Amino acid sequence: MYIRPAVFGDKEAIAHLWHQGWHDAHAELVPPEVLPYRTQSHFPIWLKEAPDTFYVARSGENLLGFVSLQGIEVVKLYVAVGSRGTGVASALLSFAERTLRENGVLEAVLLCTAGNARAERFYRRQGWSLFDTFDDALWATGINHKFVVSTHRYRKKLSE
Repeated sequence: MYIRPAVFGDKEAIAHLWHQGWHDAHAELVPPEVLPYRTQSHFPIWLKEAPDTFYVARSGENLLGFVSLQGIEVVKLYVAVGSRGTGVASALLSFAERTLRENGVLEAVLLCTAGNARAERFYRRQGWSLFDTFDDALWATGINHKFVVSTHRYRKKLSE
């Protein structure tokens, strides 16, 4: 496995994995009215509009997972179904933390939809601490309605 910055050729695989991973982790935690705005066709649009920087974990031609960063935040972390439980998520998160630290970030943040128990356990095991919980508007471009979901904010000191 290797991790590198995403390139144009990764976009289709990232969008597909993001769609699948989002539904696995979030579909039952959000208002059902959100689901029509989370079809396979929406994710390539959001990927194109995303201001974060994406990194991919690959083994040969296979996309194992991806992580994205913006400022002090780990924005997205998704792992392919067949790679879950294999250490890919830990490798991606460690890579993200190292990259942020190299960019001068001393304390990083990440958001997690409240109720995503698998992610919550993972972040705690990786040394992240729950800082607060708040109502956050979900990303849904092209519509006027805001969908709100309870969201955890985690923090981690990155200084050595």
